[in-house]
Amino acid sequence: MAIIKELNTKFGINASYHRITSFNISYSQKKCVICVATYLSKEARADHKDPIEEIDIEIPFSDFTSFLNVNPIEQGYSWLKHNVIGFEDAIDDFDVIEPFTSAIVEPLPDEQTI
Repeated sequence: MAIIKELNTKFGINASYHRITSFNISYSQKKCVICVATYLSKEARADHKDPIEEIDIEIPFSDFTSFLNVNPIEQGYSWLKHNVIGFEDAIDDFDVIEPFTSAIVEPLPDEQTI
C-alpha cells in the first residue's frame, strides 16, 4: 500500500509516491513513529529505485490510542492523510509492488543445522 500525492521535496523536485517503510510502537512509552519513504513516482518504486527522501514522523501522544487494536499500517496512512499538511486528498494505492517472498527460509550454504 502507498499513497499518491504530488509534493515538493526538500530537493526542490516534485515526487508523487509515498509509502510507510517502518513503524515503531512503544507501548511502554506510548509513542509511535512512522517512517515514510518518498519516491519520484510509482514507476520508480516498481523499478526498485531508492527513495529520494525518508522522514520519521512522530505521532503525538494524544493520537497514540488510535493505533491500538487496529492494523497500524492502515491507520498510519489514514493518520497521515488527516494530520500531515500536504497529504490531505492523497489517493490510496492498494497495488502490491513487493515481490512475493516464500515463507520457507533455507539456510545459506555455509550455515550448519543443529
